[in-house]
Amino acid sequence: MIKTNYIGDSFIFGVIVLFIGSIIRIGASIYLPAMSLIGEEFHINSSMMSDTLSIYFIIFAFFILVAGVLSDTYGRKPVLIAGMLFFIVGSAVCGISENYTTLMAGRAIQAFGASMIPGTLMAMIRDACSDMRVVSLMGWLSVLSGLFLVVAPMIGGVLTYFINWRANFWFLVIFTFAVFVITLFKIPETHTKRTENQITLKSVFSLTLTMITSAKFTFVLMPAVIFFVIQGVFLSLAPYIVMGKYGLSPVLFGVSNIFIVIGLFIGRWIGAYLFKQHGGIYVYHIGAYSSFFVSVLFLSLFFDTIFNLWSFLIINGIFAAVFGMISPISMKSSITAFRSNSGVAAALQGASLLGAAALGSLTVGFIVRKAPDLDVQSIFAIFSALFCLMSILPLLRSKPE
Repeated sequence: MIKTNYIGDSFIFGVIVLFIGSIIRIGASIYLPAMSLIGEEFHINSSMMSDTLSIYFIIFAFFILVAGVLSDTYGRKPVLIAGMLFFIVGSAVCGISENYTTLMAGRAIQAFGASMIPGTLMAMIRDACSDMRVVSLMGWLSVLSGLFLVVAPMIGGVLTYFINWRANFWFLVIFTFAVFVITLFKIPETHTKRTENQITLKSVFSLTLTMITSAKFTFVLMPAVIFFVIQGVFLSLAPYIVMGKYGLSPVLFGVSNIFIVIGLFIGRWIGAYLFKQHGGIYVYHIGAYSSFFVSVLFLSLFFDTIFNLWSFLIINGIFAAVFGMISPISMKSSITAFRSNSGVAAALQGASLLGAAALGSLTVGFIVRKAPDLDVQSIFAIFSALFCLMSILPLLRSKPE
């Protein structure tokens, strides 16, 4: 046990964990600046291009539960390694695609591989780290996700401009292979007390049902789930708002997301500090008041009170601060409630979060498809305000550990 804690507290473990977590985040956002070019080449509209995000989230959310059971039974490392290999294959298929069908197939394979990574990674962190270290690393993963909303589109914009849109997916192949090699040789197995139970649909369903019906899991995780719905809405609409409505280039679109990175970083710092000083319930109450404030800001976008690029970016940065404050504690607490089955708990958590992002992406994609004349920023604003308000009750009533 001492050795495991030592591994989790080491600098190299934290760095590699962040590299592994970055695979999914780069994969989700690197090709955003190229979406319009891909659509033009394959003769498809923006709503069909948003489906390349939706299918990714749906398949991801479906198979992540299977990955959780496998990681509890066979260990974390084999599942991580397999996930990276499938992700590499899927990225390569996207890179060679000559039509929309092949691109969607590549995204599906990518998603299948990606589904094996985040839940398993969260369980690995829970295996090896103390509570404060868990909150810290999950907070950094949230910051990292925001950072790659800046860096990945910038990389994608440069690759698309100087080479072509396919270079985005070949970059993913190379990057993921490098992380694969590092993981293979530098990360040990952290789940040394693996279960010997046979994997059956009945056992998976029973354990999943127990978690879903537990307030310690579901209600505590609910704020993060709601915030991920907003993330799905943002990923689907932001390229068309920032580049289409306001005319920024792909590279500047990436740079504009620096507000989200700053917000996530500030939120992570505030959340970790308040958690250490006052506990999770106090942080959740602060989050409830903050969510109400952010919902008012989103509504101001909808009602045309402050309607420009700077207000759009700043308000999203403020939301990111609330996201960064609440999500690490929410994710840590829901896994801790079922620590003996942390692989399944982390997988169910990941399925819930990515399913929520898929819901947000699918919903706004459907609205854009059915009502193409609606202003995309107004759609974004009203959905974001609504879901911020929905997060208030679970934030006030939950008791995170």
